[in-house]
Amino acid sequence: MLPWWGWVLLWVLLVVGGAVLVGLRARATWRSLRALTAELGRAGRLVEELEQVASRQPDPEPPVTAVLQDPHSLREEHRRERARQADARRTRHAERMPPWARVH
Repeated sequence: MLPWWGWVLLWVLLVVGGAVLVGLRARATWRSLRALTAELGRAGRLVEELEQVASRQPDPEPPVTAVLQDPHSLREEHRRERARQADARRTRHAERMPPWARVH
């Protein structure tokens, strides 16, 4: 059993230790908050620059919806695009093939 001054010393140490831990966490939080504010300032400046660049760009044309177009012309356009992609794929495949495996 501890004497009365032992209990007082124990509680003082516990309170001081808790205060130190709270102080350390508060300091870390304050530093994180300062870093976050600096980062938010940089992000704000970047957004302003991007808005200036975007304001100089012409407005894009609104997309034409497929619902309002002729289905036959859309089908032909789709077939042409697929054929173009297949041709590009064949060309890339032929370029990657070693010379000894090419069939002429």
